[in-house]
Amino acid sequence: MEIWTTYDLVDFLMFSPRVYFRLIERYNQAVWPLQVVFVTGGLLVLALTRKRNRAVVLPALAVAWAFCAWQFLWARYAVINWPVSYAAAAFLLQAGLLIASIGRASAPAPSATRYYGGIGLMLFGLVAYPLLAPLAGRSLASAEAFGLMPDPTVATTLGALLVLSPKTPWLLLPVPLLWCAFSGLTLWALQDAGAWAPFATIIATLALLLAGNR
Repeated sequence: MEIWTTYDLVDFLMFSPRVYFRLIERYNQAVWPLQVVFVTGGLLVLALTRKRNRAVVLPALAVAWAFCAWQFLWARYAVINWPVSYAAAAFLLQAGLLIASIGRASAPAPSATRYYGGIGLMLFGLVAYPLLAPLAGRSLASAEAFGLMPDPTVATTLGALLVLSPKTPWLLLPVPLLWCAFSGLTLWALQDAGAWAPFATIIATLALLLAGNR
């Protein structure tokens, strides 16, 4: 037991900060200009979420999750961090769950707190997340965009679920929240200044869920 107490979180990483952020930079270069396509599509999803159009919003979010799973998690991230291959499978599962949720009958509108909080969380994922890289002292080439990178995709999805579901969508929460915890701990171990963002997403989501249920 004493042996485990000598380990720090960074000791469990399989890569250095330089390797990780260089991976993101090369990924962004390889898929350009999909960043523009996905963010523009995400803003359209935001507009449709305000109208609570589940039939379009949920499939669009499912596409984003599937793309992240395939192009980033499986094809790239898992190469330097093999446990991420399981995360890729979880992302595909989440995409399937989003599709399966389309057919649910339309529910009453959420509370104002949950509605505006959800819209704010979507804006955080779509607009603010790409700006975190330079704010954290990294190159803009390592910016994370909705549909291409997991963190902004998760934040945007959680925001949409808050707006679309006046009741807590328990089945759709575990994968996004677990990913935020994993990503936040990884960035913390990498000593990246943006490590607060995934944790903030968890706190905001849970706070809005609690506030909306009152």
